[in-house]
Amino acid sequence: IHNNYGNRTTFDGVIPLMPNPSNRFTGRTEVIAKLKRHFFNTNDSAQRRKFFLLYGMGGIGKTQICLKFVEEMFDCFSFVFWIDASSIGTITQGLKGICNLPAAQSSELDGSPESALHWIGSLKKNYIMV
Repeated sequence: IHNNYGNRTTFDGVIPLMPNPSNRFTGRTEVIAKLKRHFFNTNDSAQRRKFFLLYGMGGIGKTQICLKFVEEMFDCFSFVFWIDASSIGTITQGLKGICNLPAAQSSELDGSPESALHWIGSLKKNYIMV
């Protein structure tokens, strides 16, 4: 089952809870610019996995920052994985959902969260996991 997210296609179970960015979201441009510099630093010749942690009290806009970043930089990623990390169960469910992606199915994954992580780790194209 496919869902349209703007001009993008997502798959149920992979990005099950990814809301649309709020049309009222403004500001935070310095944080989004920092994310862009971090992930797309042209001076960094090493191709390596990069991490970024947004933290803070609930309700201050962490999710909206991520959504806005993904919206602005979507064309830079071959895959966008949105995992609900509110519990072990939701993480497991999200990773199992990744196994249902057509690209992942061609790798003959066994449907386990571990096989999804192994497949994601083997990707040669840019991806983002939120």
